[in-house]
Amino acid sequence: MRKYLFIIILFVTYIGLALQLGRIQLLGHKKYDELAEAQHFKKAEILARRGAILDRHGRTLAQTLQISSIYANPGEIEDIKKASKTIAKALGMEPSKVFTLLNKEKKFVWLKRKVSPKEVQAVKELAIKGVDIYPENTRSYPCGSLLSQVLGIVDIDGRGLEGIELAFDKELAGAPGFTVTSQDGLQRPIFTGENVLRAPQDGSNVILTVDLAVQNILEEEVDKACEQWSPKSAMALIMDPQTGEVLAVTSRPTFDPNNYHGSSPEQRRNRVITDCYEPGSLIKPLIVSGVLKRGLARPTDVFFCHNGVFPLGKRILRDVHPYENLTLEEILINSSNIGMAKLAMLEGSNRLYSDLKLFGLGTPTSIETPGEVSGVLRPPSQWTSLSVASVAMGYEVMVTPLQLTTAFCALANGGNLIKPRIVLALSDGNGVETKRFETRRVRRVLDEDIANQITHILTRVVEEGTGKKASLKEYTVAGKTGTAEKTRSGVRGYGGAGYFSSFIGYAPAEKPRLCALVMMDEPQGAHYGGTVSAPTVGEILRRSLNYLETGVYCAVN
Repeated sequence: MRKYLFIIILFVTYIGLALQLGRIQLLGHKKYDELAEAQHFKKAEILARRGAILDRHGRTLAQTLQISSIYANPGEIEDIKKASKTIAKALGMEPSKVFTLLNKEKKFVWLKRKVSPKEVQAVKELAIKGVDIYPENTRSYPCGSLLSQVLGIVDIDGRGLEGIELAFDKELAGAPGFTVTSQDGLQRPIFTGENVLRAPQDGSNVILTVDLAVQNILEEEVDKACEQWSPKSAMALIMDPQTGEVLAVTSRPTFDPNNYHGSSPEQRRNRVITDCYEPGSLIKPLIVSGVLKRGLARPTDVFFCHNGVFPLGKRILRDVHPYENLTLEEILINSSNIGMAKLAMLEGSNRLYSDLKLFGLGTPTSIETPGEVSGVLRPPSQWTSLSVASVAMGYEVMVTPLQLTTAFCALANGGNLIKPRIVLALSDGNGVETKRFETRRVRRVLDEDIANQITHILTRVVEEGTGKKASLKEYTVAGKTGTAEKTRSGVRGYGGAGYFSSFIGYAPAEKPRLCALVMMDEPQGAHYGGTVSAPTVGEILRRSLNYLETGVYCAVN
């Protein structure tokens, strides 16, 4: 009986083993094949080189450099306690932290990423088995804080987090390669040398529309203005009105992307596209263009401006200076709120809304940098009886600096709304262009003669009106001042919360090459846009146009 029982047990065991073997061979083949391959072959990644970010002339704004990191295989270290102390001293770390890392049951641990050459040499001199050096890439921004909010940042592994680094991360990153080396059961190489199974594909270069010299000019002049007026923040940009190309852009406060860990989100924010503001009087030329386009008034038509005080329902509109009668041109030249309210009432809410929408207000421009907001332009169904007058003065509307500059470019170029862009092209590692981003006209917003009429009026704003401090001897400037009161949080109405002080101008007025905006939030000591921002725009235009004509960049004194 025992004999048969033993045979049965043996038979069942045999059948079980046979079934298990079959399961492994038929169903688990792939899994165990991969495990065996992992034991016999070591796969190592070869990093791709992240592409550079360049200005329009090929000057480097962001680049990838090789740097070293220190790693360890704890299992190979004989005396972890002793090694922790010597490694910590070499790398400037706490011994307890190194000890914790080396006590992990792993074959690979980072000890310190992206170390200095001095630290690399110190580790080499230790010659500790199981501690080695790993080549990595690091991102470098040779111009420091220049254009930093546009360029953005990458994380420690080189992945884009903000700005162009994020928007074009896929193109910049490329694709890593790998090698495979045979090894025995103790993970010792069976033969020397490596077989490259896939070479890395380096990332593309991103070429911006930005001109580094113009960018320097813009930032130098903005810094001078900030030093003089101590604003809470400042924004500025320069565009080519014919192509929509952004030649320079900046925000204050700013940061250095080489050391972004010490920066705040507020410093890294590209306010030109992420923040929106009530534009104040900067909106007035757009409204006047609609009045002229529809034939509701002529430049020489006269309007009574009530000597600076105009009751409108429960509200009283006031002008900074009292005017009795002003022509349409003079209303814009002197930035009369009362005159603008009367012009806007000729249009009415629906046509006023339609004209501003046509200029792109309330809609993102879809520029290539991430984080752009749409601004606010509410439909007329949400307006009150006083909204037409408010909008005419630049209130109840929120715009980004980029939206507003794009709209003014349409006035400057003869009536075409051009999509703004900040990326010119992509190129490979040899500098061969692989993709170009072309100028794109969104739509015509004005006939050329109407746009020219507005430009003529805006040159008078600079020559004899509120924008005199932007006037230049070398070039005719067309421009408009803006001084918008801010609202206080939790308080209805305006006043007591400071001002947005702005000026936007383009030159040469007869054939504009540049359109520049400077906006300052809560400047100290003065608040009129014609006083605070107009001189800065004038100097930006003068220096930038001189550079474009001569090719010579002169640093600020």
